[in-house]
Amino acid sequence: MLALLLLSASLSAQVRIVLPKRHYQSQEQIPAKLENMTSGPVTVCVGFGQWVPKGGTIESTPSPFFVEQIDDGKWSSLLNGPDFGSNSQPVKVDAGKSMQFHFRLNGAGIMRLRLDYWIGSRSDVKCNGPRKDTKHLLSETFSLG
Repeated sequence: MLALLLLSASLSAQVRIVLPKRHYQSQEQIPAKLENMTSGPVTVCVGFGQWVPKGGTIESTPSPFFVEQIDDGKWSSLLNGPDFGSNSQPVKVDAGKSMQFHFRLNGAGIMRLRLDYWIGSRSDVKCNGPRKDTKHLLSETFSLG
């Protein structure tokens, strides 16, 4: 049991969310990198139908992350992420590889990113429904506003 717990902690420590800063302005582009430093692939759901206004145009912002905000000591998801109003598809991230995503947020507060992922190359993953057998990963917190 202890070996399984250590293996699970080791795997999650090797999949990381990297944010370059800890403070962003509202509508500033936030680059987030998903790094897979495990010895095998992982699968994530990436929402491809998301967009945000950028000046007088619209910018596509595919993302595998849920954005959570703390309010009165409780974390809650904002209405964005791979489950909210998008065409979400499974994407494999090979061992030792990373993927860069960017997004913009309105408002102010303390935020974090949450990533749900599966160990291995999983073409059977259903992104638009209940998620089973997922691992969860949280980024460090960052402030907005």
